[in-house]
Amino acid sequence: MVGSRELKGELSRIGSGYSGTWTAAVTDLKSGVHIAIDEDAIMPTASLIKVPVLVALYRAARDGKLALADRTTYEQAHYCRGSGVLQHMTPGVEMSVRDAAMLMIVISDNAATNMCIDLVGLDEINNTMGELGLHRTHLLQRLGDSKAGLDARKMSVSSAGDMCALLTLIARHEAVSAEASDDMLWIMRRLNSRAELSRELPWTEMNMLPNPRENWVAEKGGSFINGIRTGGAIFHSEKGHFAMAVFCEGGTSGRADHDAEGNRIVGALGKAAWDALC
Repeated sequence: MVGSRELKGELSRIGSGYSGTWTAAVTDLKSGVHIAIDEDAIMPTASLIKVPVLVALYRAARDGKLALADRTTYEQAHYCRGSGVLQHMTPGVEMSVRDAAMLMIVISDNAATNMCIDLVGLDEINNTMGELGLHRTHLLQRLGDSKAGLDARKMSVSSAGDMCALLTLIARHEAVSAEASDDMLWIMRRLNSRAELSRELPWTEMNMLPNPRENWVAEKGGSFINGIRTGGAIFHSEKGHFAMAVFCEGGTSGRADHDAEGNRIVGALGKAAWDALC
């Protein structure tokens, strides 16, 4: 493994080729060493905001405000274009609260996210982030609200430092209870959409790392126009364990799909950290 100074240098080298703005934060969960690159800069989150929503949902369940086994209904008011499957279904579909959380994370379902937001309350989600000391993280509106137009900074914002800290709390079972944290990790390990930070890891055809009991990634990412690409993940292997968050904005050279400039940079940064710490 390389030292923290060498890893920071490697991350900076990779990011130097990016045509937009990028920020990053890494916490080695074994040594406690923290690496920060502009980690306090306020950045648009895109779908990475769904991790704070998930944490707020589980804390609401802990506090008895709802139960994960409660039934909830997809309604027209939850409709949102973009990622997910509920937008294509007829309103009236019922599921458990936990199932809505699963859809929100695993396939980044926007309508399911609105269901979760409404269950907890937008203000309560932001209050929860404040209670956790994450004062740069704000959900500004429900997904699909037309007031923001196409300005992602009017939708939700955070920082690499905040998001890395939140992931660290989850990994250390400090965001909620140990049982709830393990369940959130279980859900995030099943992500099959916007897995950007781990995209260069040596996955098998079953979307698993060798020895998945020890080698795994619990992850969420996001994307939007103007080159916005985000990634937050907890990486675990036999050798290492770390949390990482990366935000990119404004890099619009080349392609604009899943292989866009920002996606490639986020993936390269994740691979560099994995190689160094795991």
